[in-house]
Amino acid sequence: MKKAVIFDIGGVIITPPQSGIRSYGESLGLPRHFLEAVMIRGRPDNAFCKMERGELTVTEFYSEYKREVSAAMKEANLTIPEEFNPHKMFLSMTDTKVVPSMLQALLALRRNGLKTCILTNNYINDIPDRPENSSFMVVLRHYADHIIESCRVGMRKPSPEIYKLACDAIGVAPSEAVFLDDIGLNLKPARAMGIHTIRVSDPTTALQELQKVTQVNVFEEQAPVAANPDMLCHSYINTRDGLRIHFVEIGEGPAVICCHGFPESWYSWRYQIPALALAGYRVIVPDMRGYGDSSSPPEIEQYSHEKICGDLIDLLDTLGISNATFIGHDWGGAIVWNMGLFYPDRTRAVAGINTPFFPVHPEVNPFEKMKKKPGVFDYQLYYQDPGVAEAELEKNIDRTLKIFYHVSIFGKSKENTTGQVKDKPSTANVTARGGILVGLPEKPECPTLMTQSEIDYYVKQFKKTGFKGPLNWYRNIETNWKWRSKISERKVTAPSLMVTASYDAVLTPRSSRYMDQWVPNLTRANIDCGHWTQMEKPRELNQILADWLDKVHKRSSNPMKSML
Repeated sequence: MKKAVIFDIGGVIITPPQSGIRSYGESLGLPRHFLEAVMIRGRPDNAFCKMERGELTVTEFYSEYKREVSAAMKEANLTIPEEFNPHKMFLSMTDTKVVPSMLQALLALRRNGLKTCILTNNYINDIPDRPENSSFMVVLRHYADHIIESCRVGMRKPSPEIYKLACDAIGVAPSEAVFLDDIGLNLKPARAMGIHTIRVSDPTTALQELQKVTQVNVFEEQAPVAANPDMLCHSYINTRDGLRIHFVEIGEGPAVICCHGFPESWYSWRYQIPALALAGYRVIVPDMRGYGDSSSPPEIEQYSHEKICGDLIDLLDTLGISNATFIGHDWGGAIVWNMGLFYPDRTRAVAGINTPFFPVHPEVNPFEKMKKKPGVFDYQLYYQDPGVAEAELEKNIDRTLKIFYHVSIFGKSKENTTGQVKDKPSTANVTARGGILVGLPEKPECPTLMTQSEIDYYVKQFKKTGFKGPLNWYRNIETNWKWRSKISERKVTAPSLMVTASYDAVLTPRSSRYMDQWVPNLTRANIDCGHWTQMEKPRELNQILADWLDKVHKRSSNPMKSML
């Protein structure tokens, strides 16, 4: 029974880097495999092997390799081309693309309980102009249980010791492991140790063999990788209000700040965090005021949109960021649209997920309007009496969250597109029923969107703060209206994105119908899902966000986007 799978990178997870070297050599008029042959010649003590063992950095490799090329040229009665440049040759090696089916296999194996390890002959990259996919190795750590880079351990494939190191790292015997590599020389010593080896020349054929050996359907499409809380930087800032805001952060590039809604936490963006970091952005995701590890003051007035936007400004100021792209879902969507209105100088771009931009009418109090005809917003009236909803939601937090995160309990689903029904528990009859959870299962099953461990993470978060702070967001409707009324004619001029969800019964696609006249620089997209877009359709959302962000920042397509 196989318990672990070990993957090479070049030629397995990404397309073979040697093809770039070959193309570069041919562009100089050199024999087809000449530059590759120099890398092989004199191993294991040539410049290339030294670089892979970490004895040379990339820039130190350049001069030694050029001397080796010159010597090989002389022996072959060739003249080294004047334009030969080891740096350009090296960059041609990095012109690779991800093999999506291999990443799907990695995720499928992990989700079926097998250990995974990435074992790669790699190098210490000290070149100043690193390519855009330099975040690849950072994000790849969220895909595998362990990563071993030759340059960090002082040994390289095909040294038998490195295979033993890989097996020890993931706690399996060689006979319990499978190893995929595209180079036969690297497979031979692994096979001699008892590891089942698969040579990758065609990914599909290799994966068919992997599936047969592991008995795992490695071709089944998997959700994108989710951020592991233990592998992210958790930080705090102090606001001018004297509160503490917790946030996680990963990646490099233009800043993207993701704002969650109710009842969520930073963790609701777990599928977007690695994807946007891989796409070349610095991803910053706070626990909004009242949630998780951020401060949760008891006073209702502490949860106005004005104060919450102030938290984001304090976050920018503390991190020294002049402007950022803000992406928001649910209540977080309302906040990011307000950032575009009140702080256009700090807003590079803004995206609403499910939550549209609602124009404000200074003469029409939205709270009074809601009381007269609540409709699907009836649940917000139930939330108004302090302590009542808190008692119901905090009685059994596991039950509360499982009910909320079921796709169709408070909204539509693809199978049930008729919307809210009068005699069915819904958001439109909460006050009449006497509670938002009344009439719903006492022991609900875990939502299909989530695992029990993910539910447990949220439960742990809400046990810290309770629901008072999150519910206080709903108790500032009039306050927020008065604040917005001061600039009722202002438009959001930043590049903007609206992602509607076909089956969200409260934040319906139709509710975004007035946006175009108020958000003139608007891009639209729609996903066939319900309210929990980030979890229901993470792959589709990630692709929409990455494409839009690249458009905003005028970037070319990232070759690693197939990992999204």
